[in-house]
Amino acid sequence: MRKHVFLVIAAVLVLSGCATEAKDFPAYDQELVYDKSYDYTYLKVLEALNTFPGWILEETDKVKGLIVIRNTEYGHLFDRDKWVAHFTVKSLGRKKTSVFLQPSSQRLEQGGEFLKRIDDVMLASLAVKGENQAQLVS
Repeated sequence: MRKHVFLVIAAVLVLSGCATEAKDFPAYDQELVYDKSYDYTYLKVLEALNTFPGWILEETDKVKGLIVIRNTEYGHLFDRDKWVAHFTVKSLGRKKTSVFLQPSSQRLEQGGEFLKRIDDVMLASLAVKGENQAQLVS
């Protein structure tokens, strides 16, 4: 009986720690805005997230602007392998688009890294496009 009580208490402590673990991280609620078309931005966000180490694309819906990635690091204790990040790509006009983490995913440990990766891929693609244009003109 005593052993069962100890196991129940230990389980409650562990589970309460897991429930609050994601809340210890800051909210990554930034909205990245680009002067690019929706299709182009959606494609580049897919490219950025598809190559993020330890995460795989789980769901995409271009019509809704939804991209979902799932953590694949299964060697961890508890539930890290169940972490999911939901992104929204939203058209703000003909040549303006925004990208953001949905509120349910804003407190993931790697939220800031996801947004930085997206921004880096978008900026790199703009730089390459500019270089190609310069070569064509000269």
